[in-house]
Parts: sequence; C-alpha cells; structure tokens
Amino acid sequence: MFNTWEWIRICGFLAYFYFTVSVIFGLLRKTPSIKKQKNLLFHLHLNAGWMGLLALVVHVLLLLIDQYQPYQVKEILLPFSAQYQPLLSAFGTISIYVFLVVIFTSDVLIGVMNRKVWKSIHFLVLPAWALSFLHGVFIGTDTSNHLIQIFYIVTGSIIIIAGSIRVYGEYTKKSSQTVRTRRSRG
Repeated sequence: MFNTWEWIRICGFLAYFYFTVSVIFGLLRKTPSIKKQKNLLFHLHLNAGWMGLLALVVHVLLLLIDQYQPYQVKEILLPFSAQYQPLLSAFGTISIYVFLVVIFTSDVLIGVMNRKVWKSIHFLVLPAWALSFLHGVFIGTDTSNHLIQIFYIVTGSIIIIAGSIRVYGEYTKKSSQTVRTRRSRG
C-alpha cells in the first residue's frame, strides 16, 4: 500500500491533472469550430474542476498528517510561511485560493455578478494553473521521472495551444464583427 507521502503526490498530481483538463475544456468551449460540442465541453470543464478541487482538498489534508514532512495549518493557509520550500509551497497556496475564488464565483455568485467582472475573475484560473504547474514541477519529488516530465511538457503545451486557439478565435470573431458593422453602415 502507499505511504502518506505517496498519497500526497498522487492527490496533488490528480488535482493538477483535473484542473488542467478543466482549463483546456474551458478555453476550447468558446472556440467557433467546436461550438456544436459546447455543452459537452462545459460539463467536462465543470466536472473536472470539481474533481480537481476534491483531489486538492485531500492533498492539503494529507499534508497535515504526513510524518515525513508535516505542514502546519498556518503553513498551508499563509503563503511563504512553510518551512519546506517556502516559495514553491506559496505557489501551491496561492493557486488554491485563486481556484477557490474562481469556483465560488462560477457556481455560487454567477447569477448575481456582472458578466464582465465574472469573466475577469474566471480568467484568473490561468495564472493559478501556471502556479500549480510550477509548484508541481519544482516541489514534486517525482519530477525526475521521465514519464512525469513528459506529462508536464505535454499538458503545458496543450494549455498553450488551447489558449492560442481561444485568443485566435476571439480575434477572428471581433474582426468579423467589425467588418459586418462597417458593411452595415455602408
């Protein structure tokens, strides 16, 4: 059976994986070429986010009971206060807070929030994902494993590609709207 440290890594890795899946489907959801699958992508985006949060909660709780490198509650809640790798631990803590804000505003406050404000908050998930990526790559004890390295390279590349597709789709959408507006003004 696995020891606590292995479970911490497994849950952290799963949280990163699920949040990565959520971000990818969130970015691709508004892509014009995938519009027909937008509801499926939305549900995959939403469910992967919740699975990531569940894995993250277990990851954090296990850090509190680990015998090898135990964290105190304040080390988890206060960025830069951890004894072990304070900067990299802070990346994890900050990403937790941002993921929680994004999930809370998306599932609880979306009905009462201004759409533009909500969207700005929602896109904070990208820097949170980047912090979780750095946290996992540089604090993870299994990062020396070539399969893990490949996984991080592939997931990072897919995020960049999905983000590029999203930006390109938004750009072409705005360009075509501008052309239509000019034509209608005649």
